Amino acid sequence: MTNTDILLEDLEDVLDDATKIPMSKKWAVDIDKIKTIIEDIRLNTPQETKQAKAIVDSRNSIIEEANKQAADIIAEAQEQKREMIAQDRVTLQAQAEAAEIIAKAKEQGDAYILEAKTQASTILNDATNQSNEIVTSAHAKSREMLTAVNNYADDTLLDIDDALYRALQDVRRIRQNVMNSQNKNKNNQ
Repeated sequence: MTNTDILLEDLEDVLDDATKIPMSKKWAVDIDKIKTIIEDIRLNTPQETKQAKAIVDSRNSIIEEANKQAADIIAEAQEQKREMIAQDRVTLQAQAEAAEIIAKAKEQGDAYILEAKTQASTILNDATNQSNEIVTSAHAKSREMLTAVNNYADDTLLDIDDALYRALQDVRRIRQNVMNSQNKNKNNQ
């Protein structure tokens, strides 16, 4: 599990710990905690990028090792070729065999290099795709949470507006009743 996954779980925990606002369908969340976690996700994303770089470096090591093995095989083939040439009776045969060995060694070395490059490319592509998925997921979660927080703020403001409107209506009604009562008392006097 990556650090980003852990931070996303922390974010879900903050949402799970939200407090219900009485007489409302709304929940109160700790915005500072959410902002801190989102910042940690942003800071953690370069860590996944470092892991992808390590994979690329590993690819380079594989290619270097394949080149070294190819060079060793070629050097060994060339040594065998020199030894065969030294034998007078089989000089022509030795030259042909040496050329064949060198060709096979080169072919085998090229195959090692191609295989190493293919493996490294696959590893790098997988790491890049995984890193992109993590970043995309983190951005999507951040947008979801920001939308939820904005919706909560809008709903809370609407509730406050409704409450103030009802309170104002009550004050007007009470004021009207007081005025009616005063007018009634004047008329009765």
